[in-house]
Amino acid sequence: MTTDPSASIPRSHYRDGEALEREFATVYGESWVFIGHESEVPAAGDYVTRSMGANPVIMSRTEDGAIHVMLNSCTHRGTEVCKLSYGNTTTFRCGYHGWVFGADGDLKGVPGRRSLYGPSFDPGRLGLRKARVGTFCGLVFATWAQDAPDLVESLGDMAWYLRGLFELFSGGLEVHGGAHTVDVRGNWKIHVENFAGDGYHLKNAHKTMFDLGVMGTQAGAVDGFVVNVPNGHSLRAQYLADEGVPEAVLGYEDALLESIDADEQHRRFRERSTVIHGMVYPNLLFITTAPLYFGADADGAVAFTQLRQITPIDPHHHRVTYWTLVPRDASPEWKSRSYLYSTRQHGAASFFEADDLENFRRIDAGLGDAVAGVEPFNYELGIDVAERATPPWTGPGRIVRQDLTEANQRNLVRRYLEQMGVEG
Repeated sequence: MTTDPSASIPRSHYRDGEALEREFATVYGESWVFIGHESEVPAAGDYVTRSMGANPVIMSRTEDGAIHVMLNSCTHRGTEVCKLSYGNTTTFRCGYHGWVFGADGDLKGVPGRRSLYGPSFDPGRLGLRKARVGTFCGLVFATWAQDAPDLVESLGDMAWYLRGLFELFSGGLEVHGGAHTVDVRGNWKIHVENFAGDGYHLKNAHKTMFDLGVMGTQAGAVDGFVVNVPNGHSLRAQYLADEGVPEAVLGYEDALLESIDADEQHRRFRERSTVIHGMVYPNLLFITTAPLYFGADADGAVAFTQLRQITPIDPHHHRVTYWTLVPRDASPEWKSRSYLYSTRQHGAASFFEADDLENFRRIDAGLGDAVAGVEPFNYELGIDVAERATPPWTGPGRIVRQDLTEANQRNLVRRYLEQMGVEG
């Protein structure tokens, strides 16, 4: 299914509270929402607190190794039962009336249970509300929709690309340096759309980074492609066009490269790639790249992989949580350098992020009101433009042989309008 090139998310949906409430109910309420990485809760009792749209949640691991995601809200009066960002515990105790819940969300204790409540009181029906949980390549997703397709079905063809990104090395990936969170100005959809496949802004918005040479080979001869799937997911990938460059995954230690556990097509998906970025609809963003240097203390190509969770706060602000993923089997020194490159290039206070967040702020400032802000955004980039080289890999999904195109944004608009029940 294609999208009418004139279709656009109404500008009112970037500034109106009513639109956001509907997004919470449909986009965030009916989709598989990214929560975090399973390596954040490696041991029984480990937990982190996150959000699913407007809902605060706890992600925890129980003694049986299962990961649970549950509403961080007491079933008695709604008080948050967990106030910390992360930790380890066997129970969560409400600070208001003292109700106690297990790491699986079940209600374990009620002060005065025998003397203050009658025989019909049933603790079994008063556990914390639990979301359905799915994990894929170490990524943890959850949904409130009990009748939604399972996670793998929802990912569709994007699952193939996630395996190439997060299962390349036999030892897998893990979070390094914890999670960083920042609140920024701009509607959440602006940020998601940027990562969906916007290469068009790079040499304009990030001109300083190209001028400084930080982009290295990404500023030279590259072939770029975008991929999208019907459920709204997409990615963009660039590859060195110089055939004299060795067919290797850039920026990793030799020992790691020897541990690659991937079939030929997944290997080719990653070899000679200068950057791969994209999104799993609606709120997971990812990027992997290998800068040449980032400061006098950071010289030499080092790859990093970054995840982002996007959470709306209000129509004009959203929260971004950042993680750096590293191969478990990498050396401690390499892990530290990868984290350094990740935070300096794409961290919350980095040059790249300063450029993007300022543009998100300016988009928000330019939306206008119901009178002035009526012009739709334009998504025609790449339509009727000849496609170019063939990707070095053969993968599923709708592959568009163009680097600078809004094919992925059109795909995102289609999925969003479909969920919101809006005519494009």
